[in-house]
Amino acid sequence: MNSRMIKVNLALAVLLLLFISVVVARAAFGPDLTWKYDKVLKGEDGRTPALSGVIAPAADDLWVVGQSDLGHDGGASVDDGFLMHYDGTDWQRRPMPASFGGSVYNARFDAFDSGSDGFLLTAGRQSLNSLRMAHWDGIRWTALPELPDDPRASDVKAFASNDIWVLDGQSGAYHWDGSRWTTMDLPTSVSALDGVAPDDLWAVGDRGPYVGGTDPVLGHTQPAAVHWDGRTWELVEMPEYHYTVPAPEAYAQLTEVVASAKDDVRAYGVLSSYSEDDESDPPAQDIRLRWNGTRWTKLPNAEGACADRGRSVRDGEGGLVVGAGRYRTADGDCEGIAKPELPSGDGIRSSAKQSLRLNAIVAVPGTDKVFGVGSVGISQGGDSTYRLVIASLKH
Repeated sequence: MNSRMIKVNLALAVLLLLFISVVVARAAFGPDLTWKYDKVLKGEDGRTPALSGVIAPAADDLWVVGQSDLGHDGGASVDDGFLMHYDGTDWQRRPMPASFGGSVYNARFDAFDSGSDGFLLTAGRQSLNSLRMAHWDGIRWTALPELPDDPRASDVKAFASNDIWVLDGQSGAYHWDGSRWTTMDLPTSVSALDGVAPDDLWAVGDRGPYVGGTDPVLGHTQPAAVHWDGRTWELVEMPEYHYTVPAPEAYAQLTEVVASAKDDVRAYGVLSSYSEDDESDPPAQDIRLRWNGTRWTKLPNAEGACADRGRSVRDGEGGLVVGAGRYRTADGDCEGIAKPELPSGDGIRSSAKQSLRLNAIVAVPGTDKVFGVGSVGISQGGDSTYRLVIASLKH
């Protein structure tokens, strides 16, 4: 794995700490914010299941994707993918699209911005490569052709079933127009993208110096953003980030972008250092930038448990779920969300310590409900395990 990918993975691990999971949860907001577990799932026949994505086209049309670990085949982990669907009454297991084959890795959903066009399912096969993509139109799955060059996918943006973008985590972008994939070389390395329209798309990452084409030298990279106007990708100037006391092999990079409007785009990342010696490194610092329609500017440092760090979901009451344990009201108040414990029994001891972590959350349109996927970790003595759950959130 090259040095840029190591840095991206480390930064993503920090930013996604509150969102790593194996649970489907539906929480109920009220005077006392509490996650309520509606259903508990666990592995069968020695399998270790995981839920990695959730999407909510409607209150009676929710989908969850995951995989069951089937062990190892020639040193590579083999995962059997599965879907779960909620029709307003109960959850039912559904098969993966036939084109995905028997094993998947890191499956995810992406909603089409057009609203009535269905949604997209993406997954790798036994590794980050060998992407499979399929479009659900409300009735059936339609497979997309394989991408050229068998790339990895660091991010996906789907405006419609005939307007889909994929980034490879370096400087490659791929566009599906409904008939074919087009490969594009970007002016810098990027790993995340978002936009408000097909001719207003942002991708963020970092910029050189570079060695061997796309691999950044250890240290000295700076935040970078490129913009798609419907015809070309253009590198747009961004502020730089440096430690007050220079640190060897310091680097600054962006790992997430959220576009709310043409004049309101937020980018998030980290200033840190990568060192192989015994000297202590300076603490990592959040990077928060905003595009105001004219230029990128620095935002104040994120402070407090409910501070804006990129990953959040707005509910029907104007508040934000900013993590498994925090909720910011429409008035800006920061409130905790209680994490109930699973009852003892079925392999769970009364003395067990439990913790909830979320991987993905989604608001249900037209309601004040929010769903999420994550895991309840269970530690009891020298043993540790977890459970998958499905739960509800409502004001």
